[in-house]
Amino acid sequence: MNGTAGAPGPPRASPGDAREAGRSVAPPWLDPILSLAEVVDRRRRHIRAIRRDGVLGLETGRHHGPSLRLSDGSIVGHSALVGYLHLRNDRVEVLAAHGWQSSGYREARQDLAALVRWWERQPVPERPIAFTATTVLAPFARRDGWELRPRPLTPRARLDDWWMSWLLVHFNLAGRGRLVRAHHRLRSSEVWLSGPALAARYDGGPPSST
Repeated sequence: MNGTAGAPGPPRASPGDAREAGRSVAPPWLDPILSLAEVVDRRRRHIRAIRRDGVLGLETGRHHGPSLRLSDGSIVGHSALVGYLHLRNDRVEVLAAHGWQSSGYREARQDLAALVRWWERQPVPERPIAFTATTVLAPFARRDGWELRPRPLTPRARLDDWWMSWLLVHFNLAGRGRLVRAHHRLRSSEVWLSGPALAARYDGGPPSST
């Protein structure tokens, strides 16, 4: 997602181009409806900013899937308390005007350092045992040490892929051309990191601005 404010971006591809590339994305007239749906969903799920100006939000809840073992030996059992991470797309929109990948990556690392400080302040029984996210940007997470777990192509996963493809187009200066130029079909993965592994990897970051 590169680009510079004031510079012309690459030609935008048509919805037909995106379909020919094997990817489906919402038509432009749905943009305001989907933007509103996102705001409503975030309020309903009580997703809060980790830092005032950061790019990540946090939702806490119970793990509804089967038990899983992470690489450090942590067990995420059914109904275990988990932290769900989300991109704050209002902040991504601000950063996207200047090409958001590098600045967004730096902001996300600061968010995760602030998240560690929050996690360490919680009483042990109230700490999420692990943190997870569903993303089509899994290579960024893998590069930072997160564990990737493929998702079965269920109807829910397909809906998430469609939704995230729309987000990628909506906040990208290249628009629908981003989907046409992708080297492979964009599919979401789950990324996981235990609480202790998160603390070991991101502790010692700059003070939170919350």
